[in-house]
Amino acid sequence: MTDPATQENLLETYIKENKKELAVELLFDLITQNARARDFSKAEALRERLFEVDSMALNAIVKSAEIIETEKMAAVDPIHLDTWSHLYKELTKTEKLALYYEMKTATFEVEQIIFHQGELNSNLYFIETGRLNMVYRKGDHAILLKSLGPGDIAGEDTFFSRSACTTSLVSHSRVNLNFLEKSVLQKWQADAPNLNNKLHDYCLKLEPLKDLLQKKQLERRTHTRYAISGEAVVKITETPEGKAFKCELSDISVSGVSFVMNTSPQSAELLLGCQLSLGFMLPPAAESRIDQNGSIVGVHSGLFNEYLINVKWGQPLSDDIMATIRSSALGV
Repeated sequence: MTDPATQENLLETYIKENKKELAVELLFDLITQNARARDFSKAEALRERLFEVDSMALNAIVKSAEIIETEKMAAVDPIHLDTWSHLYKELTKTEKLALYYEMKTATFEVEQIIFHQGELNSNLYFIETGRLNMVYRKGDHAILLKSLGPGDIAGEDTFFSRSACTTSLVSHSRVNLNFLEKSVLQKWQADAPNLNNKLHDYCLKLEPLKDLLQKKQLERRTHTRYAISGEAVVKITETPEGKAFKCELSDISVSGVSFVMNTSPQSAELLLGCQLSLGFMLPPAAESRIDQNGSIVGVHSGLFNEYLINVKWGQPLSDDIMATIRSSALGV
């Protein structure tokens, strides 16, 4: 068999001399060789080249896609398929391949942290082997919410939304994980448009985190929130231009505030974790003003590019300000 380098040199010669039929035939052979060798990225790159050389070579284009798909399916780990059979049975062949081949692998030793409460995590984890503990920290106490093992998923609450982690995930033994990065959701819009919704629906069937917290008689929000209305001026302090914008207040507590703003999905994605300064008057007492720094810990989408933004204050609000807020909320 001719070595790959010689074949690729010959391909370039055929293309340069405009010998399309010979180029298509050689490209098809190279695609087949690489697919069977399970070098799928090379096989798919060569198939893209096939389109460029002769977009009308439909027989070769279709057959090469079938060969790549067949070899990809044959290379899928059967143990993985069995572990996640309830998920994969809901997917088409194209969706199965899109999901499986976008997964990356990771190994954690005992007592390593996969994600940490209060910090950002944008991955969705599929547990293949080992045990992990989902832990909620309240004050100085770490409370075990749930033990996870093969066939369990973690990180779904932050993968499909934009918010900081409510819990921590810690390995109890040596653990092997597959994981998806959030950027794959954008890619799937073109390659497998229904896969995002199917995966999300599957995760919605899992026990919600709020139910786990309720079972332990825990509450994510440790401070009472009060409804508040009016405009506020927000400035993202991390950007050099420091552009300010207006938003509509939603609720407030000693430890944080929520507001509603209109922005693009692309801009909303970048807000999570940003430091900001926020200033507004406390109604109805015009002499009471809040000027606080904080960080964005949650970004939740609504209709028509409207987003609810959750902010954690850098420093708690003073007792005097909280007294004014409580009096206003109670109509005193």
